[in-house]
Amino acid sequence: MPDFPAELGEDGRTMWRRIWQDGLTWISPQTDLALAEEACRALDDVAAARRRYRATTEPSDARALVALGKRLDEALSNLGFTPVARSRLGVAEVRRVSALDKLLERRTARG
Repeated sequence: MPDFPAELGEDGRTMWRRIWQDGLTWISPQTDLALAEEACRALDDVAAARRRYRATTEPSDARALVALGKRLDEALSNLGFTPVARSRLGVAEVRRVSALDKLLERRTARG
């Protein structure tokens, strides 16, 4: 995992860890570093805008929160952190099979 950019807040650092842990199979530290930084900064900005909006409930703060949320969604999509983006990248998701799923599958197979 690359080092955190110095100015990231706690939300951004949490996202940084998630990007490099969960996206390790398709994200490159060489080519995707700037995209990862943008997503983490966007998350910090969304968190700050959410705190401000909750404190003021001003419509202008709500609009800022929505705009920053769209920026975050785009950044996460660019990194492959949405189902549509992962399918576009050809990244398959592995579905965890619960014990109940296994039991139902065996029951169906029997007949």
